[in-house]
Amino acid sequence: MARQSNDKIPLPVLREYNDISALVEEGKVFHVTNPTVGTEIVGQTSYVATATTFSFRNLGSKLMVPLWARLVQADAVAGGRIIVHTQVVETDQFTSGTALPIANSNWRNKDASGVLAYHTATLPAFTTGNARLVHTGEYFQTVTAANNDNVIHAVTLPGFVGVRPNGGLHIYTWAGTTGPSWSFDIGWAEVEY
Repeated sequence: MARQSNDKIPLPVLREYNDISALVEEGKVFHVTNPTVGTEIVGQTSYVATATTFSFRNLGSKLMVPLWARLVQADAVAGGRIIVHTQVVETDQFTSGTALPIANSNWRNKDASGVLAYHTATLPAFTTGNARLVHTGEYFQTVTAANNDNVIHAVTLPGFVGVRPNGGLHIYTWAGTTGPSWSFDIGWAEVEY
């Protein structure tokens, strides 16, 4: 069976994954964190395909390559477990959300990101076949003063997936009867393909 053209992984991208610091130096790495320190973003209480905790829209001309997504739980969650899904959509689908300020990881580099980031986003109903689940996890999490191991990684490995122009990346989080509250740091590279 022949490979489809959309299955090709660009070789220059693979070569650059070997050194994230080189990507930072070139001004190709961007990230988002909590806009206000001490004010967390709250996830959902159940999975709803049209409601994401974090949503990224690749409206630029470069490939968006997720590098890390560290979510730090800020409080105990009713229900005893947290579920995280990370999903890529081939064609961006987005209705509304609260914009997150994006920073270039190289402070001297003023290049703007071609990706827009949001939290608590609303999406239209997915077009059949448009979305692909790329990571999922279920975490039994109780956060106390003595428990410092409360980091969840919504991206498994740097470069585990690419988001083409006009595509999107959505991170869903939910738990029991209380949505989890997150401090977060999410980063990605934008590279030619």
